[in-house]
Amino acid sequence: MPNLAALWEYQAAELEKEALEREISSTPARIKFNKLHNYLIEQQNAIRRTQKEIEQKQQALVKLNDETDALLSRVELEHSEFENMKADADCTAEEMTECRESHERLLGELFNIRRTIDELIKWLETALAEYKKTRTNATKAKREYDALKAVCEAEFENSKASLEAAQARVNEQAKAVDPALLERYKRVKRNHNAPVARVENNQCSGCNMSLPVIMIKRVLAGDGIVECDNCGRILYGSEQ
Repeated sequence: MPNLAALWEYQAAELEKEALEREISSTPARIKFNKLHNYLIEQQNAIRRTQKEIEQKQQALVKLNDETDALLSRVELEHSEFENMKADADCTAEEMTECRESHERLLGELFNIRRTIDELIKWLETALAEYKKTRTNATKAKREYDALKAVCEAEFENSKASLEAAQARVNEQAKAVDPALLERYKRVKRNHNAPVARVENNQCSGCNMSLPVIMIKRVLAGDGIVECDNCGRILYGSEQ
């Protein structure tokens, strides 16, 4: 059998195996399984992301509560000093004004911190509710995922013999092909699923480009390996 004919048979065996693999990977169960797989990854990422954000907000809340306690102490101290100043006949109006303004500034800071704390608490309540919902959905999806995984594994087991037979045919056909030619075939396959194309009606059957007469003669005569100038496929003449 001429080498290109052997390569053509190898390609036929390989395409048959790939078609079988596509059939197995495109069953309704497999398609749904893949979608659930991607969904679970998204949910897991969302859970980790939300966990991190919640931890950061909780840490910020602890820090703000500490700041609140410190400010309350200062407010109480300022208030006490102001009351003492009012009872002190030697205290000037200017000193009392400065103390009162300082007290008001502290109250303003305290108000802003408490407002931020309220916003954080609301955010945490919403985030925790969403986190719980996401975990519930993920748990439900995981149960369905596990059930579909079992179905897909059973489908694969049922197809295992056919896959092994198809692979055996590919391996057997490969033995008849020159290793250097097989490497060339694999290089072309990076761009084309079917690297070998027949010459039909003076055209490359891969890209339907018309071929020069001299190239067609070379292909039909088996004069070396001829590739289509347009698509780069290895040309094969049925007369070979």
